[in-house]
Amino acid sequence: MTDAIDLTLSSDEESVDEPQPQRRGRRREIVPVDESSQLTLPIPTLSNNETDEGLKPSTTSGTGLWDMWTRNFKSPLMALLDLIDNSVDAALLQEGCKSKIQGRVQIYRDVYKHDRQAYTTGLCIRNNSMHKITPLEMALNHLFSSEKLNSASTIGENGVGLKQAAASLSDLTFVLVKNGSNKELEFGIIAKALQNEEGCFLPCFKFNGLETLSEKMTEEFNQSQYASVAECVAEYGKITTDGVPSLEKGIERLCKHFEDICKKFKNNRYVFEVILDKIHDRKQVHGEKDKQTTVADIIKQLQHEIPMRYLHIDEAFKFSVGKKELTFRYWQERLVELTEIEIPVRSKTPWHENFGADVPDQYWLRIFLGFDRFRIAESDVEPETGIKKANKQCYLYIYSRMSGRLILRERDSRARLRLNAGGTEFCQALTVIIDDVGGHLPVNPTKQDVVFSNQSQGGETHEDNLYAMVRAVVAFYYKHHKKKYGGKKNVLTSKISQFVDSDFPDGMKSCAKCELTTYKVVFNQTKTNMIRVDHSEEEPGVDTIFRLLPDDTLKSPEKTARKRKSTPTKKKSKSKAEEEPLATKKKRSKKDDQRQNSSDTITSSGRAVGRRKRYGYDSNDCGQSDSEDSSSESGDKLNQNGGEGCVDLCLSSDDESGRRCNKKSSTSARIPKVVSPGPKGKDAHEALENRIDELEIENSTLKARTERLEEELKAARRKIRKMERKLAKE
Repeated sequence: MTDAIDLTLSSDEESVDEPQPQRRGRRREIVPVDESSQLTLPIPTLSNNETDEGLKPSTTSGTGLWDMWTRNFKSPLMALLDLIDNSVDAALLQEGCKSKIQGRVQIYRDVYKHDRQAYTTGLCIRNNSMHKITPLEMALNHLFSSEKLNSASTIGENGVGLKQAAASLSDLTFVLVKNGSNKELEFGIIAKALQNEEGCFLPCFKFNGLETLSEKMTEEFNQSQYASVAECVAEYGKITTDGVPSLEKGIERLCKHFEDICKKFKNNRYVFEVILDKIHDRKQVHGEKDKQTTVADIIKQLQHEIPMRYLHIDEAFKFSVGKKELTFRYWQERLVELTEIEIPVRSKTPWHENFGADVPDQYWLRIFLGFDRFRIAESDVEPETGIKKANKQCYLYIYSRMSGRLILRERDSRARLRLNAGGTEFCQALTVIIDDVGGHLPVNPTKQDVVFSNQSQGGETHEDNLYAMVRAVVAFYYKHHKKKYGGKKNVLTSKISQFVDSDFPDGMKSCAKCELTTYKVVFNQTKTNMIRVDHSEEEPGVDTIFRLLPDDTLKSPEKTARKRKSTPTKKKSKSKAEEEPLATKKKRSKKDDQRQNSSDTITSSGRAVGRRKRYGYDSNDCGQSDSEDSSSESGDKLNQNGGEGCVDLCLSSDDESGRRCNKKSSTSARIPKVVSPGPKGKDAHEALENRIDELEIENSTLKARTERLEEELKAARRKIRKMERKLAKE
């Protein structure tokens, strides 16, 4: 007879014949057991490496920790994507890394074949790695978090997410590693059955050869100290629902996986594989056939979702799900007028402080825009329920890190971007993609959202700066294409819908390597403290397949404005201003002359001395700006500041018009009134559109504030009623 092992394992306790009271936690009853009986409780040793003490068990409750792991993901798909992130990051060739090895990721069914029958028991994710894999003794430590989790290039590699995702998807997960050669094999277990109140147990083992792997496993797991591990392996050998656990079958299946790793990936020194046994079915359906259906449904879902979830995986990367090889050209196939624009974003300094100047916390962000040709053809009503759904509004996608992993998707982002959310404005299946390839945006540990509060300083400022710049680009892009059809949204919708059945060429590269249409834009700050795109020059890209060509039969507002520019009335006013009689000038008082001179000085200095602006391109490179004044003097002063990115931040045409109109002369009764031409033609139309945009933004802001105040009012009323009921009871 022997005493049971005390799992508190205090370091200063010594083994004695009589049971000792535990120092913490609930007291466990000491029950004597027979020597021949198996010890089912896990032992503290997490490694079979005799030369190393291994990882010590924590005092954290294993069952509580497991329960917490299962609640970190919104859906099983998000947990699977977290495991796939680990595989993609390891197999993707990182910047500065020189290797001829081709990145590979395989997702396939875990099948056991016996008597000409195939039984699906789970799902496997296997990948090669460009560098040495973190030893399982560290990776399976429940406190371990990969240093690359916060890297600007990777989204996280075998850190805390490995344990969390495995616990969310299955009660029994095996981790297999080839870390250099066929003689450096590692095996780990993440199992719910191994956790108890005394600590978290995630055992791992090392084996030094494929030829004797089966014998070594059998010898290792038959030891009494590894009895609990043997039970997990035997459960893996239970093929059918009504089957019997078999340690022999379990070891046989694990050895087959190691054999595939060493032979099918023989040219790869580092290989990693995760086996999810009896993956959870959230539909709560039981049975052998339903288990196979569950895995088949997951594979079908991954085949559809993964190409959309990764933005920068090129054609050289081999990614297979089931029997299907995936191609990553999701957005190139869908978006009409796919466009790429770069914007400057400040992470700490407010954008309106010293606007146009370079600051140390500024970085450049890439934005892709387009109209989704498939989404615009979808029905607005659910066919089964008849409920109206929003599928044509402005969708926002945020991708991050080198692999371009999807972090955030918002179905109607007009409120977030402070765009006009009324009617069908910005509703022609407009799609906005923020590509944070440099890893500047803070993400949460499960990569399911962008969390600016995680930033140590200036999180709110960073968020405001980002969406202010994105809003300016989106508004410019949408109105630019709407003008092609006379500002008629229904015509724009019909033009986009024409591409629904269009064919797409093969061999398209990833978004980052495509030569897409772009615009040289200049950002200006308006009087209402908004950002506006005032100048643009289109550069068509050869990889933008679906193009929206202007309709010559429709007269856009821009063409109408140009026609008005040559009317006789405006010519008279212009000639009258230029040919003012000399006698009239002499009749002016000294005070009027002083006013006129001071006003002219403010205008010219404002236009010539303005701050140097690096948020765009010089007018010498791009041609005349849309918002430039017709004055040749101011144009000459702008051209003197040559060089790329050096356009002066001058007064806009509507600002100057306001100055002219507000002048008051004391001799207006004696002198004929001279009216400045002001903005006209294209400038007048642009000024009017900008003013409409500003009013729409103010309107949406007021609506949001009204809704917030209404919610506060409802909460206050509920609180009053609660207090009244409480007083009535008293």
